[in-house]
Amino acid sequence: MPDIFYSALFAVAFPVYKALHTERAYGRTVRHLANAKAYIKTSISARDMFKGIFWNALDSYRGLARFKSVESRIVYENEEIIREAVKHGPVAAISIHQGAFELLHRSLCRYSEHVHLITDSVGNEAFREVLKELRSDPHLTEYHPEETGKLIRDLFKAKGILAMVFDQGKNTKGNSVELFGLKSTLYLRLPQKVNQMGASIVTFRTWTNTKRQIVIRFESVYPPKSDPEKLIADIAKETETWISEHPEQWSWNYHGNFKV
Repeated sequence: MPDIFYSALFAVAFPVYKALHTERAYGRTVRHLANAKAYIKTSISARDMFKGIFWNALDSYRGLARFKSVESRIVYENEEIIREAVKHGPVAAISIHQGAFELLHRSLCRYSEHVHLITDSVGNEAFREVLKELRSDPHLTEYHPEETGKLIRDLFKAKGILAMVFDQGKNTKGNSVELFGLKSTLYLRLPQKVNQMGASIVTFRTWTNTKRQIVIRFESVYPPKSDPEKLIADIAKETETWISEHPEQWSWNYHGNFKV
């Protein structure tokens, strides 16, 4: 369907969603934005955030379906970071739920024939099957968190790339950090573990700019066996920067934000 259809759909659906989720996702977003407003340069509303999620999700699913209209908008930056890292062994490529983040995992197939994506169950079974099909790629294998042991073995055997987002987690213990002066949790135990086993860590992210380009930028590389505490602190600082630069494109509605 054309974009004008989805614009109309959002305009009609959002007030209904807001009314039904005032005490849940919408209300959480309002509270989280209020608590962090002293640290964010631009003022955004909960509606801005949900609109960002809506359009980024649409771009994600169109991109996963290999729509040329989306693929032609993707711009890659700092590719030398990931290309150099994969030359020296396994890599954990990690990001957050910001922008059209579903495209990040597929993009890693440009740099390795062995991409190991760890995801948790979302939605109902029918939706999960559709999403799994959309994510599929000859070079990408999807793992459930219960398969972490197999993932680690496959990662080091193939010297491939572990792909994951680390700002949300389910039924798993995370790392206590501060974001915007608020206690929060990032789920970095798996990257931390494979880093101590000899994998490097590459941080990367995506956002949609004012030209409607989908930017995928590789940011930093952390060498194998980095100091564990400094590693977590440095990644938390990066996360703050990413959110501050594009607050309207981060998932502020997650129920676990700003909780330890």
